[in-house]
Order: sequence, then structure tokens, then C-alpha cells
Amino acid sequence: MVDLAKSAIWYARHGWTVFPLRPRTKEPFKDLGVYSATTDTDQIMDWWREHPRANIGLHCGGCNLLAIDMDSYKDKFSGGGILTHADEETPTNLTGGGGTHLLYSVEDGQRHGNRIGNLPPGIDIRGWGGYIVLPPSIHPSGIQYRWEFGYGPHEIEVLPLPVRLSQILDEARVGNRVPGPPNTLAVSISRDLVLAVLEAADLETYGEQKYDGTGRKWVLKHCPFNPPDDPHHEDKGAFILIAADGHIAAGCQHERCRHILSDAKMSGWRYLLRQKATRT
Repeated sequence: MVDLAKSAIWYARHGWTVFPLRPRTKEPFKDLGVYSATTDTDQIMDWWREHPRANIGLHCGGCNLLAIDMDSYKDKFSGGGILTHADEETPTNLTGGGGTHLLYSVEDGQRHGNRIGNLPPGIDIRGWGGYIVLPPSIHPSGIQYRWEFGYGPHEIEVLPLPVRLSQILDEARVGNRVPGPPNTLAVSISRDLVLAVLEAADLETYGEQKYDGTGRKWVLKHCPFNPPDDPHHEDKGAFILIAADGHIAAGCQHERCRHILSDAKMSGWRYLLRQKATRT
């Protein structure tokens, strides 16, 4: 049987901030989120005694790491001006779902969030406030996360963030917020605002959910960002999130909807506020 607790402690002893996720999922437990992540081995042992099958989450930004989250194997993105083959010589996590996580180090005090800037489709960022799932956790598909042979953190050093990637992310950070710590009052105020917008814009949801321990999440029954000339199916892709610090975000997982917002030069939440304004 996979010893997840032992692995979590190994990561913590090497300075990686970890926390438990629900077994065979990527979701945090109800009262534990990314900001709960720690290197305290006593706390980690307590968590895994209570949840021995818990997957292992890594708060990347909590230990000066940044993960490049790719929807395919890393070689797909080589040679395109984003990554070189030399950039790939860093710890590489194969997710079990066909994706890849490449880990890089950032300077102490440098906080990249999870905004991708002008990176190509298929690449996401996990920095401050973002997390990935570490081996030997079990993917929802039932396949185990694993380090690529020769590319585990016990086999190869973490590279500094490549210069080209750093430039793209620095450009994306201009005017971008830096996520803060949990704030229950801010979440409560934001929740009231979201409920008002949902009612005014006549947006149906599948119900309110907890998000990141303190925050909230709504999955929309009908996507308000759906392009009329190329609509996607109503597949629960659209959402509204309140982060643990009270920040509100909205959007859709479909690339075509992201283009709608990009062309409108506004965030998903501002787009919904504009819809509310036109109906009142």
C-alpha cells in the first residue's frame, strides 16, 4: 500500500509546504485549504493519522516554487520560444491524467499568482495561492501520480524559473492582485454581493459550495460567457469563486469563453457586473 504520510513528511523535511487533499481527488478537505500548508511534520503526521489515504497537496508559492501545469507531456511545448529542452531539466510530475507539472524556484519574496499572461493554451501556472498534487497521490482516474524517471526531487535539482517564462509572468502581474490570507469578514461581504448579482442577472446555479476552506464557489447552470456563434454545451464549465481572502473571480473553463473576456478587456466578474447593470 502507498505510504502517503511518509511521502508528505519527506517533502516537508525538504522545505515543501504540504497539506492533505481528499482521497483520489484534487479537492481540499472542508476546513483545510492551500493556506493551511506547512512544513511542520507533527501537524502533517496528525493530518495523515486522521486521513491516511489523503492525497498530498503542495502550496507552490508557500515554499518559493512555481509549477507549470501542462495538459500534455512537456516536449509539446519545447522549441516554441516558451521552453527549451534545457528548461525541462527540472523535477517533472506526471499527473496520471495525461498532464505534466514542471517545478521551478523563484526568488524569496517574489510572488507569482496563477495568472498565465500570454502563455499558449494548455499551460497554467500554480504559484502563490495555487497548488498541485504530488506523487504518490492517486489521480481521480485511479492512476498514480509519479515523478518522471530521473526527474524526481531526490534525483535532480529544481531549476530557477526560466527567463522567458519570468518575463511573461511579470507582464501578467502588472495590476494583478497578490492573494492574501483567509478573511471571513471579506468572504461574507463578497458572498452577499455575489448573491445579489446572481439574482439580478437571473443566473441559476447548482448550489453554493465551500471553496478553499473559507471561500465560496458557485457552478452556473448556463454559461453567461458562451459565444453565440460557437456555443459550448452546458457542461458546468462556468463558475463564480470567492477566494479565502474575499476576492471574487468568475469565468469558464472553455477557451472560447476566455477569448470573449479577453476581447472585452475585462475580467469575468466585471462582465457579470455589467450584465447586472443592464438589467437593473
